[in-house]
Amino acid sequence: MKHPPRSPRQALPTDAAELTRLRLVMLHSAGIVPPESWSAECERWFAERLPGDRFAAFVIDDGAERLLSCAVGQYADRMPRPGQGPHVGHIASVATDPDHRRQGHARRVVAAVHDWLTASGCGQINLTASPEAEPLYRSLGYATMAGPAPMTWSAP
Repeated sequence: MKHPPRSPRQALPTDAAELTRLRLVMLHSAGIVPPESWSAECERWFAERLPGDRFAAFVIDDGAERLLSCAVGQYADRMPRPGQGPHVGHIASVATDPDHRRQGHARRVVAAVHDWLTASGCGQINLTASPEAEPLYRSLGYATMAGPAPMTWSAP
């Protein structure tokens, strides 16, 4: 029996363990296996930040305590630029429980985070797409930026 689509809601500190579980799902799909102690650190991190002024997670739950899907958004001030809002946003940690994929959950949580970021004044929102998720993001209006290639520095 097919259930009607669930609506996203903003995550609370009590969702920290499930957000961490879904983040692990996302990391494992990218071939990243954090050390066992990492989960407690991640759970504490979510619990301390939710709800936040410039940080939010949107989730779809099963009506009980299990999360089916999540997406996280945060934003920072940006230097003034013509035609852009005062903030730049970032969407991350988009994950859906493997048993609940292909039901539109990821689309709904990403759209909820996107709407929250734009309502907060973000004139630009960045994300990193896996090859599997790229079609979803493109269908929501995300595109590869023209111009200079974005570059990143990471500590060794």
